[in-house]
Amino acid sequence: MNNHFFDLIEHTNRSVFLTGKAGTGKTTFLNDFVKRTRKKHIVVAPTGIAAMNAGGVTIHSMFGLPLRTFLPTTERIDTTLANNIADLMPHFKYRKDKLKLLREVEIIIIDEVSMLRADVLDMMDFSLRFIRRNAQRFGGVQMLFIGDLYQLPPVVRDEHILKMFYPSPFFFDSLAIKEIPLITIELTKVYRQSDEEFLDILNAIRDGDIANIDFDYLNERYDPNFEMAKESYVYLCSHNRMADEINQKELTEIKVDPTIYEAKLFGEFKENQFPNEQFLELKIGAQIMFIRNDISGEKKYFNGKLGEISGLDENEIKVILEGSEREITVKREVWEQKKYFLDHDKNIKEEVLGSFEQFPIKLAWAVTIHKSQGLTFDKVIIDAGKSFTAGQVYVALSRCRTLEGIVLKSKITPEVIFKDNRILNFHTDTVANDHVESILSQEKYDYSIRKVLRTVDCLWFLKELEDWNKLSLTAKSIDHVKTNQLYLQLKHDIINLGKIFEKLERVISQKVNNFIDNKEEWSEIESKVKGAVNFFFTEIKDKVFNPLKELYAEVKGAKGLKQYNEEFRVWLEDIEEYLNSLKEIHLLETKLLEEKNNKEISMKVAKVPSQVLTFQLFEQGKTIAEIALERGLVKETVIGHLAKFAEQGLLDISRVITSDKIKAFENEFNKNVHENLTEWKNSLPSNFEFNEIRILLNHYNYQKEKGK
Repeated sequence: MNNHFFDLIEHTNRSVFLTGKAGTGKTTFLNDFVKRTRKKHIVVAPTGIAAMNAGGVTIHSMFGLPLRTFLPTTERIDTTLANNIADLMPHFKYRKDKLKLLREVEIIIIDEVSMLRADVLDMMDFSLRFIRRNAQRFGGVQMLFIGDLYQLPPVVRDEHILKMFYPSPFFFDSLAIKEIPLITIELTKVYRQSDEEFLDILNAIRDGDIANIDFDYLNERYDPNFEMAKESYVYLCSHNRMADEINQKELTEIKVDPTIYEAKLFGEFKENQFPNEQFLELKIGAQIMFIRNDISGEKKYFNGKLGEISGLDENEIKVILEGSEREITVKREVWEQKKYFLDHDKNIKEEVLGSFEQFPIKLAWAVTIHKSQGLTFDKVIIDAGKSFTAGQVYVALSRCRTLEGIVLKSKITPEVIFKDNRILNFHTDTVANDHVESILSQEKYDYSIRKVLRTVDCLWFLKELEDWNKLSLTAKSIDHVKTNQLYLQLKHDIINLGKIFEKLERVISQKVNNFIDNKEEWSEIESKVKGAVNFFFTEIKDKVFNPLKELYAEVKGAKGLKQYNEEFRVWLEDIEEYLNSLKEIHLLETKLLEEKNNKEISMKVAKVPSQVLTFQLFEQGKTIAEIALERGLVKETVIGHLAKFAEQGLLDISRVITSDKIKAFENEFNKNVHENLTEWKNSLPSNFEFNEIRILLNHYNYQKEKGK
């Protein structure tokens, strides 16, 4: 992985278009970035198949966007043709969990961006600004676009409508992109081809540079009468229908009965996003292609590897790999339809909505250009006729490792080579390969400091405290004197911490300016920031979180405080998240929290025993009848709870039992010994209840033990 490119994206907030010719490792970069980044991220793509290949979701499903063309205007338009801004807003009514997710995300990665229309990107921008309440483009979220604009272009049905506001359908002509300092970085090493002459031709075709394409050399591969015969060639077609016809024709030539494998579907899985045929028809001798890498780790096959069926059983298929006599066993694999969500710690996680289980192979005498994108073959047949569109000739030719592996069914002529100056101009204006180091050195320190300060910022605590206090003043069944004392103490501490943070902000900003002017060492800033993070962690934990947690433990189970406790819980969770984020924060690569502070932070409190809640209410002066009503208990249960505290000498029995009953029991206790409650009941006046006897017995046994 190119570490300079990774560092630029990871340690700045700069939005980036990562591009590169076919075979330069764009997908590898994406996968490695997702594994390494500490940023909260989501991966999206313009189409279902592209999203699944990238391990993400579609843009439309993530943002709930309409399928019609979008025009960025408030003027009224025909809604059967397109949506305007007003039409778009109702689509932003997201569920609470999606709102939280999109407000927390730090970077959005869009794969296969060549197929992303400008208006779709602008709809994303409107969505993010609206729900994040942030007027910056994309709501302040960093964007990473990945793809090759010289490959497959966006599909546009109503280009005449789109042209009213957009110079081109490409993502770089969106209004949002024009207002952010986007840079292009290009992967340049080609791993797929090594033949320099072939690479030169591919590059010239990609750029539409007709003058530098050696058509004679290329068309030496022209053979209109070529038959695939027994050699493992793949016919690259422009349309699904053509590929299906070729595959069915070749399958019919094999004179044995087919075996049909039905996919196993579980949960939610959209039909238009099936990664393979729902009913997969195969025969021994059929040419197939693997459609994903071997997930077992054995690397027996990879996405695009060809083979021939040698055995068909119910639960496994035997395949002889192209170019060898090796036979391997293939089993069904599972594709998952996912959605993103925030976990308890507000980390972005994936949830599986449904799955599709099928063998990872498909008939491969013919494959469409679209489905070949990202694949590598040793032998291909190409018919670059008039049906080919912009980018398809380049995609088709660049699928093959060598020119010798290509057979042309029709000659490649200048008429099928397209040059798009819009792409060239955008690339020229934004390419920054030579400036990555300088951009990184200029922006990474300021970005890292600002990220730390955003994490340490505790100014929002005061408003949360005032909201909690208002709830406390109106809540019933709580000790208002106690909550008011806590409120006053917290207010004093939180205001003081806010002043310290504001001073820290000023000092650190000045120090960063000094560092940029070579007047201060970065180590001094790092030391200051590290001290601040540990100070705020300790102060907030000891002076704010722990006192609130103790109070929450007392009131958590009390009846009549459901709304109060829910608001209280949410605030505690916010403080818990704040402390946990301080535990994880880094300044560049340096973790800032000292090991002695790296302890679990949790608002979870031990469940308060029911009898303790009863006794707390009793201590507040409430009668047995009042406690029973508030807690939804019968009178006998309340008395039973109190008996446990009589056992410890903590209960004022005169508040529970009349003086004449106490006197009668004391006389009997001093004169006789009884084995069980029934004997006690029989020896006392008939108006004694069992729970009263239990309280008195516990009380006098405690007194007796105490007097020894």
